[in-house]
Amino acid sequence: MTITIKLLSGEFLEPEFSQLQRAVFASVQDESAELARMLDAERARVAQLPHKPPPQPPVIRFGAYANEQLVGWSYGWFERGNNFYMANSGVLAEHRRQGIYTMLINAVITNASMHGAMLIRSQHSVLNNAVIICKLKHGFRISGLSTSAQMGTLVELTLHISDERGALFESRVVPLVAPEQVSQSVNPHPASHAK
Repeated sequence: MTITIKLLSGEFLEPEFSQLQRAVFASVQDESAELARMLDAERARVAQLPHKPPPQPPVIRFGAYANEQLVGWSYGWFERGNNFYMANSGVLAEHRRQGIYTMLINAVITNASMHGAMLIRSQHSVLNNAVIICKLKHGFRISGLSTSAQMGTLVELTLHISDERGALFESRVVPLVAPEQVSQSVNPHPASHAK
């Protein structure tokens, strides 16, 4: 059998492509009835929100001010699937260890939740222990690693807004990483940020 890889100029042919996807991902889709129920519930929750998720990702910025001086910031945007990407944050060195970063995280969580975010994700240098530890204390979970030519190895952190989504995430990840811990609390640091 000869396999050829082709660069396509348009979309995949249908319904062949959808049938192929279903066949390839059958085992994942069979296990996703719980996820489907959760996604339906989340869509219903978003439909009830007074503030609808933005159609295109405007940059959402938060500034931390000491009197009138900007001493810290955080900004990000919504991605597909009602995910909020926390792109960049920082606090001036002389203003660190005063709870400013925690206030910025709380502002982002509140705002993203209010606008229908299902999760918040961010990426950080693996050497940025202070931020990683702070986010882990806020219920973020390590959800991946990647590399960047500029930043080196990055750790991705994800906060699931609902406890249900967080528990589902951990039920799918924890057994693969640490089977002996499955019998313990599935979500020792519940997100509990759902509004």
